[in-house]
Amino acid sequence: MIVLAPSLSFVVLGTLRDGVALSTQLGALPRYLSDTFVHRDLGYDGAFKKPLLDVVHDGLPVDVALLAGGVLLGVGVGLTTAMASASRRGRPLDRALGVGSAAALSIPIYWFGFAVLTLFAPNIGYVWQIPFVSSYNAYVPLSDDPLRWLQALWVPWVALALPLAAMCHRMARATLADALLEDHIRTARAKGVREALVMRRHALRAALPPVIGLVSVSMALMVTNVILVETAFALPGFFRQADVGQFLGENGHVPGQDVVQALIIEAAILISVGMLLADLLHARLDPRARAVR
Repeated sequence: MIVLAPSLSFVVLGTLRDGVALSTQLGALPRYLSDTFVHRDLGYDGAFKKPLLDVVHDGLPVDVALLAGGVLLGVGVGLTTAMASASRRGRPLDRALGVGSAAALSIPIYWFGFAVLTLFAPNIGYVWQIPFVSSYNAYVPLSDDPLRWLQALWVPWVALALPLAAMCHRMARATLADALLEDHIRTARAKGVREALVMRRHALRAALPPVIGLVSVSMALMVTNVILVETAFALPGFFRQADVGQFLGENGHVPGQDVVQALIIEAAILISVGMLLADLLHARLDPRARAVR
């Protein structure tokens, strides 16, 4: 997939946007693949004043930190709220969490980011300037100042985690409701095992495989949301520097094909690696997923 996605975009963009004949673009494809994946030459763009591979390396830590933090926070919050709902089915807390998950799915993350910046960010908030809230263009590398690095990323993590947490909550809540009716769960309760321990050790294990599968198929959505969050908070990841708005042709400027291809390659790598890790974890937790048939 890492090779196929940029190959298709190379042919399609070259044919439709640049007006190159299809046969000519297909003929240039082997050279493009050799330069990109053998010689690691992504090209050079005058806007960045250096090779695009160096630009990708500079922005990759931000992209990976955002994606990993959003996924981990989303899964953690979703599972925690699902366990709280499953153990209190039909009660006010369960209903409130259900409404909250629907709201989290409905809120556009870029709107959430701009709202936090406008209302609460230090130096620019109009309502209440909270000191440790993430602000615009305030990123500091982890090696320079870990605390300021955390301050710059925690609100973007929350924004990224909201839709994933809501989806994980709904998936895990439904799975836990069925798992709590299983015989081994009833046996554990009959032996006097505490409800919290039953939920964590027995019921949660049954809920994890479908949640991990959900995370795997949601990686493309998460990468798309990383692009939006980087734009909202002016974080210096490569997705932000690629400027998706310019990709759409705003202000009459269209970035070079090398920039677009580098963006697609990084997105394909992040999505593929994320799906691979999720599938490996799913296979470890569920023996049926790795059974040879």
